[in-house]
Amino acid sequence: MVYRDFKDAIQQTGLIAPDNIQVGKITAFPGMGKALHNKAARCFLFDDLRGGWFMDYSTGLFEIWQAKRDKPYTEQERQAFKAQCERDRLAREQETVNGHQQAAHKARRLFKRAIYADSGNLYCYRKKVQPHGTKTGDSGSLKGVLIVPVYDESLALVNLQFIQADGTKRFLTGGQKKNCFWWIGKKSPTVLIAESFSTAASLHEHTGHQVFISFGEGNLVNVAKIIRTKNPESNIIVCGDNDESGVGQAAARAAALAISGKYILPPVVGQDFNDVLSAGCHV
Repeated sequence: MVYRDFKDAIQQTGLIAPDNIQVGKITAFPGMGKALHNKAARCFLFDDLRGGWFMDYSTGLFEIWQAKRDKPYTEQERQAFKAQCERDRLAREQETVNGHQQAAHKARRLFKRAIYADSGNLYCYRKKVQPHGTKTGDSGSLKGVLIVPVYDESLALVNLQFIQADGTKRFLTGGQKKNCFWWIGKKSPTVLIAESFSTAASLHEHTGHQVFISFGEGNLVNVAKIIRTKNPESNIIVCGDNDESGVGQAAARAAALAISGKYILPPVVGQDFNDVLSAGCHV
């Protein structure tokens, strides 16, 4: 009953709860709208089964859940639960900090060793874009994989995105993603923001504008605010994806409203601007 109620609470937010939740251990599962291999979401069920929490790194969601019971909780029980949540919050924050630091160190090491990608990279070839300073591995499991750097607001390299030839994407485990970005091109009066590398590359190649990459719709608002702070006088346009789910459109609109900017969408549902521009159309 407790497991079902906990899962129901998770799924009411739009997340798909994991099938197996271990008591007293953090369980990773896909973030909002993410593929099955994604691990952006976390949940934790306390040992006493009376409460827990769940979160989604890709959207910033965090909620505490408390089990229902026939008798109201006493004041002592409420205070004990509150203290337990606070202890767990501090432990979770430290775990996040440690993960960010380890991933940043690994990102700098891997990116330094990697070689610059060329136009023959299979993913770039398939998407009809240039590599724009991305890298790739010259041997082992990273050979041919496009490696995209991920920077934080202080312009420090903190993470890497790995893109397979078929478009499968992943980041370093534990790496920072929220409030992080990368960019293509030099500073320009009009600045564009897109969700992905291929879309950003296509937009830059066809417009000449500087384009920032948010690495997903859940980070669009965060990146838009950072770019507005760094470019207070620029004309900023959020170039969203026209998702069948409507998520990309809503995220693009919210990002534009947050910075008094503009947003545009591809004309066809299911398309992003790489689809549009690689087909020879214009924006």
